[in-house]
Amino acid sequence: MRPKVTEAILGLSNKMLAMKAIQEDKHNPGFISEREFLILSQLQEKGKMTVSEIAEAEPSVSFSTISTDITRLWREKKMVTKTVDPDNQRSTIVELTEAGRKAVELRQKQRQERFQRLYDALDTTRQEEEVLLDVVTRAIQYFDNFLPRSNGQISNG
Repeated sequence: MRPKVTEAILGLSNKMLAMKAIQEDKHNPGFISEREFLILSQLQEKGKMTVSEIAEAEPSVSFSTISTDITRLWREKKMVTKTVDPDNQRSTIVELTEAGRKAVELRQKQRQERFQRLYDALDTTRQEEEVLLDVVTRAIQYFDNFLPRSNGQISNG
């Protein structure tokens, strides 16, 4: 990649992260980390899942880390429920609560607002919009092939 393009993408990424930090209050009791958001998003997308199924979708993170995150989401944040699988006592079923649904919806709304602000500020022509859409679509295809979770699908969080 050309150095100027690399710099531009990194600069845009940093600005978007700064805007995200302004939107999200990490001191808010309802704040969720990126990994917690990914867990909640999986549950929103797929419904009930076992801890093992959630961990399998995050192969770069250890089972114990995922399990600890789920316990925090359950015990401290009340965003999931945990129940023993009646068909397999060694397995725990995890499901979103209303608080978990609201947390996912809020994060998705904040992200949508950030990108809408950016898009509006770009004030693209029809031709620029088509080029931008083509480039972004190719970037998504790259991530679909690169990322293992959810069969390559990335949630809007």
